[in-house]
Amino acid sequence: MTTKPDRRTFLATAVATLAASLSGAARADDYPNHPLKLVVPFPPGAGTDATARIVAEKLGELVHQTVVVDNVAGGNGLVGTRSVARAVPDGYTLEVAVPGPMAIAPYLFADMQYDPEKDFIPVIKINEAKIGLVVSSKVPANSLQDLLRLIRENPGKYNAGNATVGSVHHLVAETMRINEKLDFVLVNYKGGAGAMNDLLGGHVDFMFVGVSTIVPQIKEGLIRPLMVVGESRSAFLPDVPSSKELGLAYLEGAQWQGIVAPKGTPTPIVARLHDAVFEALKSPDVIDKLGQIGTEVSTGSSADFAAFLQAERVRWSRVIKEANIKVE
Repeated sequence: MTTKPDRRTFLATAVATLAASLSGAARADDYPNHPLKLVVPFPPGAGTDATARIVAEKLGELVHQTVVVDNVAGGNGLVGTRSVARAVPDGYTLEVAVPGPMAIAPYLFADMQYDPEKDFIPVIKINEAKIGLVVSSKVPANSLQDLLRLIRENPGKYNAGNATVGSVHHLVAETMRINEKLDFVLVNYKGGAGAMNDLLGGHVDFMFVGVSTIVPQIKEGLIRPLMVVGESRSAFLPDVPSSKELGLAYLEGAQWQGIVAPKGTPTPIVARLHDAVFEALKSPDVIDKLGQIGTEVSTGSSADFAAFLQAERVRWSRVIKEANIKVE
């Protein structure tokens, strides 16, 4: 039997909800009235840091307040993300969210001390950086089908470089392995530099990597691009087909960035933040600057970003489970 709340309980709840709504609206009227902090959960100089500083500068101009970029590095992004989860939910502490801490780590680590789904409010997705599949110049493959044929005809012979265990690049490689039923060796590195050096030297045969970072090596003929992951091609490699064009519609994944706020941030303030960042991302100079660091602007509603995050968590949790990926 379902128990209905009594009239006093119902009225008390309604009054509390209305009061919270009015309080949030009142605070939104003069929001922001002092500087904002935008947490980057990685050291200065990384791609996420560059994005944060581009967006923070324009956002500050639009809201007439300083937006301070605060680098809180450690634990592959978990330390900074944890600090934002525990911050006062008043709209003055935000985070540049990325796939690892927000959509992948929950399925790799047992105790993160925060829940990316329950402890944050998605504000807006900022951008995406496409991922491509490239092969060493020593591999006799000029197309994706060439590479797939070589791997199938020589099980266990070919190897793939992997810059970081549990990265989007790693999970995309595992997705292709599972769906195409491939037998290749995954060689793990502690960073992209080592993996790329071995690819250039022919010590590993292929790898998934950020498209914008490999244009110089492609022009020099040191590596060959076979595919760009996703529905569309990349502006950096317009002649390289997308995975969807090549019949791998299942293959998705990009290095994206967005802004999240601590759970409990008043809805009117979240809306104000969304609209301000949305306006910043329409600015031609912001689009140009983000393009220069290899990313494409992705604007949408807060609900769009929330749905995107949920889809990412479903996708990567399934891959991690099927591939039995472990972090040591």
